[in-house]
Amino acid sequence: MSRRGLWIALIVSLAVNLFVLGGLAGVALRGLRPHGPPPPGPRLAAAGTVLSEQQREAWRTAIRQGAETSRPKLEQARALRRGAWRNLATGPVDANATLAALDRSRALELQARSEMDRTVVGFAATLPESERRKLAEVLSRQRRHPPGEGSRDGRGPAPDGSDRGAPDR
Repeated sequence: MSRRGLWIALIVSLAVNLFVLGGLAGVALRGLRPHGPPPPGPRLAAAGTVLSEQQREAWRTAIRQGAETSRPKLEQARALRRGAWRNLATGPVDANATLAALDRSRALELQARSEMDRTVVGFAATLPESERRKLAEVLSRQRRHPPGEGSRDGRGPAPDGSDRGAPDR
């Protein structure tokens, strides 16, 4: 084989090896990503970036406290939903019990969202009109979707009660 042919073979070999290593790295990183819901409320927390520095810190505190208050209900709702779907796989299906568990799950999610809405509205009511207007604008542009949809793609309900991922209503 000529010297030129060896160089071409070496470059092709390096390219193939880099491609394979990149694929393996991608698979490894994807496997290391945590499963379950996204971290608490990145969208809702990010809405506070339009506020003054002083108000921004108060916003973060309020959102964090609201998320802590809602978290138990959301965790219980997720557990009910997972249990309902698991029950479909065992023995005879009790459709009424499964639907009742899903209904309880949705009700808990709605309660958690309502708590978070009260937190946001309560905080906004303390703001000067100019800051309240900016916050309202950002919040009104956020996309909404029904509770319970998606979780690994960042579209499911966040632990702070905010919605993610579907068209505005």
